Amino acid sequence: MQIIGIDRPGYGLSTYNERKELQDFNADVNSIAQHLGIRRFSVLGWSGGGAFALAYLACFPERVTKAVIAGTPALPFDGSTAHNIPFARLVMKIPFLGFVAMKRMSREVLRADNDIVAFLRSKQGRRLLHACSKSDLKYFSDPAWMMLMYQSMAEAFRQGDEGVKAVLAEHQAFMKAWPVSFSKIPTGKLVIWHGSEDKTCRVANADLIARSIPRSQLEIFEGKGHCVLFDNFGKLGEIFGS
Repeated sequence: MQIIGIDRPGYGLSTYNERKELQDFNADVNSIAQHLGIRRFSVLGWSGGGAFALAYLACFPERVTKAVIAGTPALPFDGSTAHNIPFARLVMKIPFLGFVAMKRMSREVLRADNDIVAFLRSKQGRRLLHACSKSDLKYFSDPAWMMLMYQSMAEAFRQGDEGVKAVLAEHQAFMKAWPVSFSKIPTGKLVIWHGSEDKTCRVANADLIARSIPRSQLEIFEGKGHCVLFDNFGKLGEIFGS
């Protein structure tokens, strides 16, 4: 199985541009697929990325062989439960104050400079641990996994304010209803995974998505949290046929 990860605008080295709807990212996906000569492919989205994966599937079901979304919010997302911390609710409900808070958080991430212990001791690191379920905490006690997690966050903010604006814009999009119709999604093409103990994105979101797309396959993993995807790489390979 070959995985191609695409940075959304503003993350990593991807040029920031204002996106008002989830499906605005579809053009980027199609452009990269055309460049690589790939006509059909599977789609995988974790957490907020699952909303973009679902928007792509809804618009281009003929190009997607299989789609898996894990820990994904149902839209409009209930911001009062976001990430199990007041900080995230601030980001979603009051954009200006959210920008200030998110900018401070990005500085903490970058200031850690690959020192995982320093990062976990920072305010943002403590928030991250507080928002975890018991099953997720095993990942945060694994130095190798934590290094990947930290590097991923630092990469997202490498453009400074552009990365912050990208996070805020996406969270604002999550507060709106789905901007696409799910009527064209074929039976059995979408798989929805969610941990029953997910504190970042409550399991009720999975039920709402499944009810919106009755042709999908829903699987709830008892006792698992937001990191349910990382517990099931073998199963993911089976779904994607590798």
